Order: sequence, then structure tokens, then C-alpha cells
Amino acid sequence: MIHRSVFSRSAAVAGLVFAGLAAPALAAPIDTSQSEVKATFKQFNVPVTGNFKKFAGDVQFNPAKPAETKATLSVDTSSYDLGDPEYNKEVAGKDWFDSKNHPKATFTITGVTGTGNNLQATGDLTIRGIKKPLKFPVKIQTAGGKHTLTGKTQVKRLDYKVGADGEWGDTSLVADEVVIDFKLVMPAK
Repeated sequence: MIHRSVFSRSAAVAGLVFAGLAAPALAAPIDTSQSEVKATFKQFNVPVTGNFKKFAGDVQFNPAKPAETKATLSVDTSSYDLGDPEYNKEVAGKDWFDSKNHPKATFTITGVTGTGNNLQATGDLTIRGIKKPLKFPVKIQTAGGKHTLTGKTQVKRLDYKVGADGEWGDTSLVADEVVIDFKLVMPAK
């Protein structure tokens, strides 16, 4: 049963979308070799974490003008890795991400408010063709010629119809809440 829980985690994929939270004034591609997007859900109240292995995007970020931040992130829903090929196959299947019909989850940053490291990002997350608004805190560090954006947010998998049918719709088996953590690294220009 744990393998199906892993699918709930795919809802966290929506969290991947968060990866596109910030970037330099000119659109800069996310360095996927140094970046990560994780989704954590609870199955029988036990946390289960998986990583999205394939994602891409770009960010426009100017530290002097964070309100002008724009970003897009596209995550390959079939790349959600729970550490077991059978679980991974299940989560990509029709009941969870339905990767055949919905191969990508996307996140678009539409605005950033705040100053310094007290920033709030707003945007839209689309999973399985369902688009919902999001708002979450982000932190940006600049060092070694790179910007690193980190953040964490929570989404509800059932809002995106992830694991909504059959036994997986029972939130006592797999919780509705999915926590998405991301770290996005891009060149500072």
C-alpha cells in the first residue's frame, strides 16, 4: 500500500512548480544539476518523500526589484522518484499523476512581495490540467556567482485530482496535504 501513497506525493510535484520562484533581471535557466524539487506526503501518518528527477525552467530576478520577479517551471510528472520502480510506475499512472495524459506540472510566478529574505511569492500551479493559485515564502541567497532560491509550501492533492478515485481518495490512508520543498539554483547576472 505504501507504493500507492507514493502517488499522493506526486501531488507534491505541484511543489516543483515552486522551483521557479526567483532569478536575475534577465531570464536565466535553472541549473537542474544543483536544484531539487521534493514532495512529501503522509501515508498512514508516516512521512514519505520523493524527488522529481526531471524539470526545467527559467527565472527573472533582480535583487534590487524582487516585485518584478517572473518564473516558469515545468516538471516531468513521470520523473517522481520514491526510490522503488514499482511505486514510481504507480504514481505516474492514471490514478495519480496520469503522466500519459498530463506529462507536465507547471508553476508560474506572477509576483513577489516583501524585502530582503522576507519574501512572499504568488503564482499558479497546474497539475492534471487543474490550475490553482499559490502563495508561499521564499528565501534568496547570492554567493559564488549564483542565486539560490529555497521555499516550502503545502498543497492539497485532491484539489488536483491526484489519487482522488477509489481507496486513495480516503485521506486516512494517504493524507490530502502534500509539502513541496524546492531549491533552485541559477546564475547571478
